[in-house]
Amino acid sequence: MRQIFANLLAAPFVGGALFFLYLAWKDSDNAPGIIPFVLVAGLIWAFAPQINWWWYSRRPPALSVGLRSLLERFSGFYRRLDAAGQQRFRDRVALCMMGTEWMPVAWPDETVPPDVQLAIATQAVTLTFNRPAILFDKFEKVIVYPLPFPSPEHDYLHASELHQEDGCLLFSAEQLMPAFFQPGTLYNIGLHEYAKAFVLTYPAEAYPDLSAEDIWARLQAISLMSREHIESVIGMAGVEPLPVAIHHYFTFPEQFRAVLPEKAVALDRIFKP
Repeated sequence: MRQIFANLLAAPFVGGALFFLYLAWKDSDNAPGIIPFVLVAGLIWAFAPQINWWWYSRRPPALSVGLRSLLERFSGFYRRLDAAGQQRFRDRVALCMMGTEWMPVAWPDETVPPDVQLAIATQAVTLTFNRPAILFDKFEKVIVYPLPFPSPEHDYLHASELHQEDGCLLFSAEQLMPAFFQPGTLYNIGLHEYAKAFVLTYPAEAYPDLSAEDIWARLQAISLMSREHIESVIGMAGVEPLPVAIHHYFTFPEQFRAVLPEKAVALDRIFKP
């Protein structure tokens, strides 16, 4: 998504610098006139991300028709909102896409495709929808691979990872996109990793106790997804129940409330303040 406001703001100063450069070519006494224009243009470019965020957070860019259609078709959370809520959700997704530092790895055109960005941003905004902050300020870097990948911490192929020290999330589009396009049938690694980021960002929240021996059986009853299936999708063993519970709370709201009513109330207090 293009961020052009800072460029537009800088354009008159660039034009002024070029004008005084022309005058200086005619007469060197005009050379000092270039300095203020160059300084201001340089400052605008240096602070372009902050300037763009300030501007667009007050005037969110519209999602394209195609991206909006994807939300309407594949985000159950979005469809459950009223018209005003849907507009707010779209605005926040657009800003999340803009404010995220996307890092494509092994993509043919060296960019993360817009539909992949949307699929990831939708999960983040689902979790933060009722909070002032749109972005996870400690996890603004998102690395996206087309296929499962190894990493320095896990030197085997896997589909998603949260790296707290570097403040980044890593995803394989091969596992991410089918779950986005078939919600409820496949485990969504985007929602899973952002659930982990949410817990790390808001550690003081009263998260439900999920230490009961039968918690994995109950989570499976909600989703028809076993712990083994979830771990096979992510590509890692030892998955904790809390991010899985948060995933199911948003993906299977009725089933979650029926099977784990007390846990649903606890999550309501966090996600519906």
